[in-house]
Amino acid sequence: MSASIRSFPASRQTTPFRRRVWGWMFGDGLRDVRLEEGRSVEEAAAAAGMEPTEWEAVEAGQVPETWEQAWRMADAISADRSWMASLIVFCSEAWSN
Repeated sequence: MSASIRSFPASRQTTPFRRRVWGWMFGDGLRDVRLEEGRSVEEAAAAAGMEPTEWEAVEAGQVPETWEQAWRMADAISADRSWMASLIVFCSEAWSN
């Protein structure tokens, strides 16, 4: 079983609005790299073992729940895993409760 990304402590009380904004920022970062690599949503999703609607949901702000899913997504767009980890840390409030 893969570890949850939700293990980050919140630096302050995160409101639903803040979680959504950070989720959008995470999704935008992912979309930017996917487009730079010239991959369609369908291609990236297939490479990550996801449905296109699942990939689109992440790009729209629904963050991945596990590190395993995040790594598969990074691999699918030829992004370095350290880049993905940095993006997750930067947008960590998207995972706050």
